[in-house]
Amino acid sequence: MAEATAPASSANLGAGFDTLALALELRCTVTAELSVDWRVDHVGAHSPDSLAQDAVLAAAQRAVGIERPLHLTVSSEIPVARGLGSSAAAYAAGALAAWRATGIEPVPRRVFDLVSSLEGHADNAAAAVFGGLQAVTISGDAYPLVLHPNLLPVLAVPTAVLLTSDARAALPDSVSRYVAVRSLQRAVALVQGLRTADRALLAAAAGDEIHEEPRTGLNPQAAELITAARDAGALFACWSGAGPSVLALSGAAQRPEIALSLASVLDNRGSVLTPAIAANGVE
Repeated sequence: MAEATAPASSANLGAGFDTLALALELRCTVTAELSVDWRVDHVGAHSPDSLAQDAVLAAAQRAVGIERPLHLTVSSEIPVARGLGSSAAAYAAGALAAWRATGIEPVPRRVFDLVSSLEGHADNAAAAVFGGLQAVTISGDAYPLVLHPNLLPVLAVPTAVLLTSDARAALPDSVSRYVAVRSLQRAVALVQGLRTADRALLAAAAGDEIHEEPRTGLNPQAAELITAARDAGALFACWSGAGPSVLALSGAAQRPEIALSLASVLDNRGSVLTPAIAANGVE
């Protein structure tokens, strides 16, 4: 028997569309053992709607081949279809557990390449495999960035779901030069602001016109949650991935007030989580 675990993640972080992701200490854990046929048991609070959508199974079969059946047991703390990287974590943990159950110990880059291929984009994959704050380069590599230790996450996780495929479909095929320039300015301020926890820089990084604004109709509550987080003391707030969850970053002293403010907006139609940053990715 072999086991692997991978963290949740918030991707994009506003201006870092398809480029930045932050690993969060909510985990998908998979055990794998040799079997006479493929079998998946979900024992945690969160699971896919059907076997056809089972990311753990898909990753395990891609990793070792369908002709090497495994019994997979999955326990996940990550809400599905909420913009928290549940599929990337499931792919990473499923693939690594399957490889280990068949006597293979892959290098992290091999896991990353498999997860990126299955995801179709590499930001969540980078955070799930390597942990911490990650950037994806144009060559498809992952590069770790510095996150100031005073920046701690608070998540507003609505009950409603938003499929990544629907969120992608809402995006325009092109943006104007002016939008592109403003987005670059936000992205530069964001990376430096995350490194330094500088309030002015993080304020300059706020908002996004490439993916958040076009998706507003799919997730109208996001703007209200972001405003509530900022009013309660958050240094930065944005959509988590494709939503509908919202991520706020703050100092430790402000976290309780931010959590209360987000819970008030959700009004029993979701939950507020305060996970740690996951320094380690899949392991």
